[in-house]
Amino acid sequence: VIRCAVVALALAPVALLAADDAVRQITLREIFDKGGIAMKAITALSFVSVFMTFFYAFTMRPGTLYPRRFLRDAEDAAEEGDLEALRTLCANSDAPAARIIESAAELLVGDNRVDYMLVRDAIEDEGTRQASSLWQRIQYLQDIAVVSPMVGLLGTVLGMMHSFAGLEAGVSFVNKADALAAGVAEALYTTA
Repeated sequence: VIRCAVVALALAPVALLAADDAVRQITLREIFDKGGIAMKAITALSFVSVFMTFFYAFTMRPGTLYPRRFLRDAEDAAEEGDLEALRTLCANSDAPAARIIESAAELLVGDNRVDYMLVRDAIEDEGTRQASSLWQRIQYLQDIAVVSPMVGLLGTVLGMMHSFAGLEAGVSFVNKADALAAGVAEALYTTA
């Protein structure tokens, strides 16, 4: 009996390795195929969000929001006291920083005795408008982040519905088990 126990213990790691080799790895393609329609929607949302992330990374960088050359030229015009040149410089630029500086330049052109608080309020208001505009652009990413888990949950529910529909329709126990496994697999793929 002791010899049998020792032999069984010695062969246990070999049996475990053989069992590990028998476990098949699931590929990403299989997950996509077996995930159902919800998985295709999740994949599409993922591609859109990755595209938008790269697009925003290239279009919303500091060089486009507040170009160094523009800031240098605007600072030079302000130091010289040439408000008309500053206003023209801002009007010729598409940068959000130009819109903010232009709001102050509009107040200062023609009247050198403008109240500091009025200029500050104009800059803050335009800054808020520009920030709001930038946030609206990236709002689509937040929408995708909110919708994607709901689509995953929908896929989970659809997979469970397929499981129970398969239990009703299957004739033999094997067919019912296959239908249940396929539906649960679809549910788990979209959940993951």
